[in-house]
Amino acid sequence: MMQKLLIYQAIWALENTPGIDLENDIDGALDLVFASGFDGVGASLGRHGVVDAIARGVHERGGTWEASAFIRTPDELLRSLERAQNLGAHHLNVQILERKDRVSDAVALLEAYRKITCDAVIPIRYETHRGRLTNDLYFTLRILKEMPDLRLTGDLSHYPLVNEFPIPVPVSDLERISTILTRCDGYHGRVCGSHQVQISILAPQHQPWAEQFFSWWAEGFQIWKSLNGPDAELTFMTELGPPHYAITDAHGDEISDRWAEALLIKDRVREIWYDI
Repeated sequence: MMQKLLIYQAIWALENTPGIDLENDIDGALDLVFASGFDGVGASLGRHGVVDAIARGVHERGGTWEASAFIRTPDELLRSLERAQNLGAHHLNVQILERKDRVSDAVALLEAYRKITCDAVIPIRYETHRGRLTNDLYFTLRILKEMPDLRLTGDLSHYPLVNEFPIPVPVSDLERISTILTRCDGYHGRVCGSHQVQISILAPQHQPWAEQFFSWWAEGFQIWKSLNGPDAELTFMTELGPPHYAITDAHGDEISDRWAEALLIKDRVREIWYDI
């Protein structure tokens, strides 16, 4: 047995990509993803009929996939979990749309979620994300203190932006991110800066941020490997979103090549995994 890193490509991040037609040729998109060296994809359950075709296509190609759900209530979570399991998802990634002012209320909500999903046959992970229950880094850390076994999908791009981290990142904030890393069983991969949620990893001015994120992912991989058994699987999904995540010029055209950068991130992350 050997621990595995499964690298996915987000279906959402293929929107508005030249040569890819998600509406009429999902098989063509999946062919490209798998031919490019990915192990699977991530897809929202909110895509309804399309997600059935995605799940079927991934399994036919011998891959696995991440199901994502956007929920407000325990019932929505339960329905999403049942659908993800029926479609053979590797795990369920959850964004909680309801925000709470008090940590105690957030913990109570998560405990309710845990109670109704105790019989889940696939892992459930809660994503660190702006505008969600986990919007604030400090608030999320307080939740984790109360719930030491809560497992996360780490989309680290949101916290440097929300908290306007400088670069180099102060030691105190590095320590906070390190705590988040101890709870992550998967990652969504994009690089942010202090003022934009998605920046080009090829631009010279963004190299310090790119290296910081690769360093965080390496740290997270090392932590995960030390905490998990020999047959465990870690997931990493490249998720370079279309506009308005992607920066555009005055004509609305993207100023970077998202697909090319997704491939670069995939290759660099796989190198980090094998180096560890």
